[in-house]
Amino acid sequence: MTIKEIKEKLFIDVVLSHYNIKVNSNKHCLCPFHNDKKPSLRIYPETNTYHCFSCDKTGDVIQFIQDIENCTKKEAIHKAKTLTSTAEIKPLKITTELQEEINYTELFAKFKQSLHRSKKGIAYLQDRNLYDVKLEQGYNAISHVI
Repeated sequence: MTIKEIKEKLFIDVVLSHYNIKVNSNKHCLCPFHNDKKPSLRIYPETNTYHCFSCDKTGDVIQFIQDIENCTKKEAIHKAKTLTSTAEIKPLKITTELQEEINYTELFAKFKQSLHRSKKGIAYLQDRNLYDVKLEQGYNAISHVI
């Protein structure tokens, strides 16, 4: 397995979870390379990299393993290769109409009710010359696309 293949198969969030590092919803976590009280390490899943805005550590999955294990590049590559074979592949969450059925008509009725209870909502509708018939037409046009 080449280094390129390892980097393509091993994701940064999998490596972090291997070391029990929890990433928040903003893709930040406490940096394991210095005493961190606020999350300063940011992960970039798109590029499979990380960067700490406090200690300036940055790199890819292999560099992270090298830094956290305090080992050579060769040892980090071997560890990354091991992690790729044991890493649990996360399946994409696919929702079908059978799994999750949304009643758009009911949802639209609730939104429409709440819109008419809001002073800002009423002002917006009047400002845009929108009224119930136009709202219904817009909903019906969209619901057929969905």
